[in-house]
Amino acid sequence: MPEITTITSESLQAEVRRLLPSQRGFGTDLEAQNVIVPIVDLTPTAEGSALREDLQTAASFGAISTATRDNQATGGTNVVTTPGFYKYETQMAILSDNVASVFETRLSIIISATGANKVLHELRNSADASGQEGLVISATGIAFLKTGEALRISNTGVDTFVCCSAWPIADVNGNLINPSGFSFE
Repeated sequence: MPEITTITSESLQAEVRRLLPSQRGFGTDLEAQNVIVPIVDLTPTAEGSALREDLQTAASFGAISTATRDNQATGGTNVVTTPGFYKYETQMAILSDNVASVFETRLSIIISATGANKVLHELRNSADASGQEGLVISATGIAFLKTGEALRISNTGVDTFVCCSAWPIADVNGNLINPSGFSFE
């Protein structure tokens, strides 16, 4: 015969209210019973048919796209142009404090569409940059590209380095993409 015991712990009740907001105004005490009740987790992760998020967004040799601009004149290069969600990592550096060579130098990671750019990350040096040799940043993010948009690296000025690697994590409709070459056993 199962026994039911009332639990009067404010900390447990507060945790239930925090985790289950729909139960906030329910008003009854928590109860425990001495009968073992099996709980079956039917989520895709529990059954092994889905990867954890950190594994699903991993870079893979077959899917990674990389673009680099190393000490080149002002311009830009596309990293990816296919619509979808991408995880990216970038490194940007201004290599010299010679004001004549880095006057208003900018390195940018942008989403570009017809006639417009939106800056995601930027490293900038200005005319009064004397003594700022070796400005370096690394950044990571997730970008969504629609048809006609591109993830790009861009630079203004010389004596710079920028590299961006990106890989797909979901298609344009939000369907997750596993790392290239991965398959469930």
